[in-house]
Amino acid sequence: MPTVSTSAEAAQSARYSAGLKLFSDRKFRDAMAEFKAVVAEDRSNAKAHFHIGRIFLETYWAMDALSWFKRAVEIDPKFVHAWLGWAEAVALSCDKTSRTDFLAALKTAPIPRQQAVQLQDRFGALRKGSRPKTGGVPTKDITRLISLMAKGSVEQVEVEATKLLKRAPKCAAAANILAEVQIRQGKTKAALANLKMAIKLDVLYAEAYVAIGQLLFEEGRVIDAASAMRPAVILAPDMVPALAGLGVALAQIGHSNAGSLLLKRAAELEPKNPILLSKLGDVQSKGDSLAAIRTFKAAMGLYRDQIPNGLRIALSEAYRKADQNDLAMGELDLTLDDEPDHVTALISKGSLLQSQGDFSEAEGYFRKAIVNQPTNGDAYRRLLVSHKAVKDDPIIADMVAVFERDDLEDTDRMHLGYGLSKALEDAGEYDRVFEYLNAANQISAGLSHPSKVARFADIRDCRETYGKFDFNAAPDAPRGAVAPIFVTGMPRSGTTLVEQIIAAHSKVDSGGELGYASVYSKEILADGPNATGSTLDPDLIAQIGQKYTDAMQERFPGIAKITDKSIYTFQHIGPLKRAIPDAKFIVVRRDPRDNLLSMYKNRFNDGVHGYANELDELAKFYDEFDRTIAFWRARVPDWFYEVSYDALVSNPEVEARKLIAAAGLEWEDGCLNFHNSGGNVKTLSVYQVRQPITKASVRGWKRFEKDLEPMLARLRSDGHITD
Repeated sequence: MPTVSTSAEAAQSARYSAGLKLFSDRKFRDAMAEFKAVVAEDRSNAKAHFHIGRIFLETYWAMDALSWFKRAVEIDPKFVHAWLGWAEAVALSCDKTSRTDFLAALKTAPIPRQQAVQLQDRFGALRKGSRPKTGGVPTKDITRLISLMAKGSVEQVEVEATKLLKRAPKCAAAANILAEVQIRQGKTKAALANLKMAIKLDVLYAEAYVAIGQLLFEEGRVIDAASAMRPAVILAPDMVPALAGLGVALAQIGHSNAGSLLLKRAAELEPKNPILLSKLGDVQSKGDSLAAIRTFKAAMGLYRDQIPNGLRIALSEAYRKADQNDLAMGELDLTLDDEPDHVTALISKGSLLQSQGDFSEAEGYFRKAIVNQPTNGDAYRRLLVSHKAVKDDPIIADMVAVFERDDLEDTDRMHLGYGLSKALEDAGEYDRVFEYLNAANQISAGLSHPSKVARFADIRDCRETYGKFDFNAAPDAPRGAVAPIFVTGMPRSGTTLVEQIIAAHSKVDSGGELGYASVYSKEILADGPNATGSTLDPDLIAQIGQKYTDAMQERFPGIAKITDKSIYTFQHIGPLKRAIPDAKFIVVRRDPRDNLLSMYKNRFNDGVHGYANELDELAKFYDEFDRTIAFWRARVPDWFYEVSYDALVSNPEVEARKLIAAAGLEWEDGCLNFHNSGGNVKTLSVYQVRQPITKASVRGWKRFEKDLEPMLARLRSDGHITD
């Protein structure tokens, strides 16, 4: 009969094998669970630590991978693959301290000398570029081709590089040079083939990986571009084109944190390069507008008196996100003074005016943009946000004519589709709405898809990880200087309306969608190899609370009570309540049919809410949301208040009084007059919240019941609706 230890070893081996299979199938969340279970049972299992590090690397959380690889090496110093993984994590994390630690450990690493030297060279002699294999070709011949290329003799270089490759077919450098001149001539297919040949000849050729990534990026294949450029950063961690290229690509597919780290490193290496700073600012603006403002202004300082208008517009948008509207408008006005017909500036100024409630003036800017660029779908879509179309409205015919043009770019067609569907619904032509709405979402899905997988994994990981902790038994962090009122729920569920009602109170300021809380809470999810299992680390909780307080005091100095309408806060109610004891949480619920239809009708930013472009996926995500609220309701029912949007618009005063009380405030009549309070609104509800409370959108789904059947069928099967 097998012993207990033998049974335990067999179970552990089965888990490890299951983890490998799941990793191979790219089911990273499930693979992580298997490997962490192995580590929980056997802290000395170096391979399980190694594979957890690999999962963090594959999902671009290099900083979180570091400790796992380091621990694997500590357990088994001769584990060569763990050293290689650690080197990759150091390169991709761009962390100077980790680089120093790795190189110090490498000096005494009991691995083959050749591999140790190769790893050391990545952060030394080869950190900025490769020494490509020349296949026996004299260096002077390669140098001559490079010199000719610099002089613009691309056709001559193409001929000579082709001859050189025939004479020396193993010359990776010649293949790369040939590809570069072919790119300059627009021969991208041939160039890509030669770059692949260069890598086949020399797998350590960082420059060739970068060139492939740049080609793929220009073709719109951003995910493939990121995969192509990643080896370049690993092989040459201080190669600026690799860092910048991978950073921009990762940010576009939803990995803004990883992209920001790479671009920061690139900017450190070339501090006088304003283009790098501009790219870094673009990424920072997705989550930290104050950091973006500082970066954009630094870039402007390098340009001095020749500041590009595109940079001014980017700075304006960062100012707008930081609620510095006068400064935002100032940058746009400077741009339009310099270039009165600048379409992007016209659209940006129109959008800023909309956010301030100046709808009539905003319309003039959108229409001027359309006159200057008749195929600009974004101008039409934004115009329709506050323009209510009527039957036979000329704008509908104009938009249809543009939509049907064969030469229209996909992104313009997408924006037009969203705008047309809204205009047709306004005009009562309900049978035509989904023709354009489906087309718009199909295009949008191609731009946002990466975020769909990440979003589903993220919400499940929260329930899995937080399910280990007893939040009732955990201690509170020290009380801070801020007492936020978090307003959270599904996108388009009525969170903006609820926030505006609360922010109309004399003791509250409106913060909008800030995003800090969720980012800081994720530090709990990314636990290291020495995590304490079911014990909530009080130091980490206190750190989260302090970070949030610091961010609020920088953003809103002197203000203690502020609304924070960060949509995904509902995933982190437990840790945030412990981290910020005086916080209040309001969860907004809405009939899922109206809620999800509203999401399907609206265009979100690239890489955000990628599930919103497919009706069935929308219903699946609603089920995840509902499960998460039920999760918290079962554990900490008194820590949050649920408000029904449908009840609120049907009986405003009664429900608003309950809402204000749940926010810890005394009732003020002004809370029902929020639409007259002014201020800046940055969400898709920019027009609706300027109007009094109305029931107009309740049961709007009935108009499109047939079109919505895939979504309705899923909601029925999951038990969320019965009719």
